[in-house]
Amino acid sequence: MLQKEIYHKYIISIGSNSGNDRAVQNIRTAFNLLTQRFEAVVFSAIIPTRAMDVKIDCQFFNAVVSLQTPILPAELKSFLKEAEKEMGRTSCSEEITIDMDIILVDGQIVHQDYENRVFIRELIQTIER
Repeated sequence: MLQKEIYHKYIISIGSNSGNDRAVQNIRTAFNLLTQRFEAVVFSAIIPTRAMDVKIDCQFFNAVVSLQTPILPAELKSFLKEAEKEMGRTSCSEEITIDMDIILVDGQIVHQDYENRVFIRELIQTIER
């Protein structure tokens, strides 16, 4: 008997503060990377948000993505961090080219941003309808 592959549902937050047009383009590039690699990808709108957890006063843009894949959370996290590096993310810069974090796995909260950022919950609601 063949064993059915188990798919996990992930919600990922995506953000950038690289300046209005560039930040939006960075998020769209991240969308494209995810679409090329995963199935059943659903994107929220990209919205402007205020800076949190950084000492600079700049505009951020954020979105969330829902996707389904059989890979485990650690493998997905590695993929996201590698994609961030490929897009120019560094750990020592105030500019965040791209930031991608797993927020929910199969409906379970795995990142504090879910609780700390109302806009994340609001964006999730827009793609979960």
